[in-house]
Amino acid sequence: MHYIIGTNFTVSRHSNGWDSKFKLNTPYNLFSISNVPEGLKYLFVSRHDRVEMIFESGRQADGFIASHKKEQIPDYESVYQRNTAL
Repeated sequence: MHYIIGTNFTVSRHSNGWDSKFKLNTPYNLFSISNVPEGLKYLFVSRHDRVEMIFESGRQADGFIASHKKEQIPDYESVYQRNTAL
């Protein structure tokens, strides 16, 4: 997982069905992450709103958050491979 509790982002436009739960141009904070039978449950909060989303994996959740932060997630696997190669 790249993003941790406390991460902030704003949905500036709805790009898919996943983010339609979020109010536009409202700052959200990643409040909690928990395991559920379906995957990982992320709770995002704003001043007046709470949104729960279930992701299949941390990688999927990171991709969702990164798209709204307009960031690229580092390729941790490549970094690990380079640092452990003999």
